[in-house]
Amino acid sequence: MKPKKVGNKEKIISLLRARLDNSGDASTLSGEYVNDDQLALLLGELEVFQLELEMQNDELSASYQLLETERAKFAGFFNRAPVGYFILDHLGLVEEANQTGADLLRISKRDILEKRFQSFIAPEMWELFYGFLHKMQINIGKQNCEIKLLIAGDLKIYTRMEGVAIVNPFTERLQYYITVIDISESRADQQKLIGTAKRLELTLKASGTGTWTMTVATNQVFLDEFSLYLFEINPWEFDGSTRSFISFIHPDDQHLVRQSLSDATHYGGDVEMEFRIVTKSGKTKIVSAKGQQINSAGADSYFAGIVMDITEKTRLIQEAQQRDSEQQRLILAATFKAQENERNKISNALHDSVCQILYGIRLNVQNIQHSQNLNAEFQNINQLLALAITETRELSYKLSPSVLRDYGFKEGIREMIQRLSTSGFKIKSSLDASADLLHPDLQLYVFRMIQELVNNCIKHANATIVKIIVCAEGEWVNVKVSDNGKGFQVGIDESLAKGSGVRSIKNRVFLLNGTMDIDTSKSGTQVIIKFKKDSPALGLSSYS
Repeated sequence: MKPKKVGNKEKIISLLRARLDNSGDASTLSGEYVNDDQLALLLGELEVFQLELEMQNDELSASYQLLETERAKFAGFFNRAPVGYFILDHLGLVEEANQTGADLLRISKRDILEKRFQSFIAPEMWELFYGFLHKMQINIGKQNCEIKLLIAGDLKIYTRMEGVAIVNPFTERLQYYITVIDISESRADQQKLIGTAKRLELTLKASGTGTWTMTVATNQVFLDEFSLYLFEINPWEFDGSTRSFISFIHPDDQHLVRQSLSDATHYGGDVEMEFRIVTKSGKTKIVSAKGQQINSAGADSYFAGIVMDITEKTRLIQEAQQRDSEQQRLILAATFKAQENERNKISNALHDSVCQILYGIRLNVQNIQHSQNLNAEFQNINQLLALAITETRELSYKLSPSVLRDYGFKEGIREMIQRLSTSGFKIKSSLDASADLLHPDLQLYVFRMIQELVNNCIKHANATIVKIIVCAEGEWVNVKVSDNGKGFQVGIDESLAKGSGVRSIKNRVFLLNGTMDIDTSKSGTQVIIKFKKDSPALGLSSYS
């Protein structure tokens, strides 16, 4: 009887198990049996399976060792990380913590486990901490807050916490993964910085100073609260643009500010400018703005500076300058007054004494000449005496023009023209009739200036024609003296010094609070002097 073949390995294995269990009881084999060939084949395959299992076991062992090595390595990273790590359950109990976190709380790692993390929170911070946990529950993503901790020895530290809420895939329970960083030092520095900023702000306010910044890339301008107050503008009225900033500046100064900011943006350097602003109330203020370019790594460069209201300071400076000018005018006026008084005294002395004596001598000599008929000798004496009289009269006129006192300004100028004109040097004049109505002091000042200018034309300009125009219209007096001479170089003091009266003319113009413009070229020179009839010099000089 031939043995029946077994269809598969599982059936063979089941028959073998049945044989072993029943110790050769044929009734349990249901007439089936395994022959030797099948058994040998099965044993061979089992040996192969055994080898494969051993190889897989070796691989699992190697993987386990590698996993343990990596776990130990990352456990070291976890424990020695510069940040404290904590894993809390849904009630706030500490399930896991690294060594850094335990050191931060001044507690051993073993003692911190299963301890409520809330016990380390300062009582006044509990509400903030529970809010932090709640935000992690309802929001996806990282949450953060700053919380004060109370640790061993009643020590307080300020920390920054960041965390996320994660559902454990095995326990399906909520866990909080939290990092804790000690920010006590940085917070102390921040508090110092805030205190310094507050003191600086109070100092700036007390000194009437504001701050401003301008980003180079975008030309965006920031004005602090005091600067807005200084400009008398509301925050919503200023959009931060350069155009908006310039719109608050006086129209006459806008170009200056625009050019200064443009130059600073393109070429760098410091910003320093003064300009006027017109406030909504119609008040004009003078503002000084100074700034310096700041270049920081990884950020756009910008300008930062201060804004000051210098209206009062400028007013005081102008008043001081005006006082200095008034003092100079008083000194000059006193000098000119003394000069005119002395000239007048010398002129009167020459006219009343020397000239009268010379006249008497001349008359006596003429009588002798007619009676004795000594023509040659006495004619020579007569000429010398006439020359002495002419020179004395000329000196008397230069010292104090009596014709100006006696007959007025126009006659004084005409007499001067008659004396100085020659065949090769002509003087033309156009004199306003109202010039004789000017204050005597002004007449004398104008006469002296014209006298000096004409003398310079004669001595230095090589001119042949001089034109004098005096116009007294309205509240202004205009004096113009022009010639056809060779001109001079205005910028060279030596050339001006040749006309010895130029400095005296400038002093008189300053004393009259007037202006003097000089236009000179190779074809001639024109000097225009302008001042008001109510000049501050009135009454400071005298003919007497």
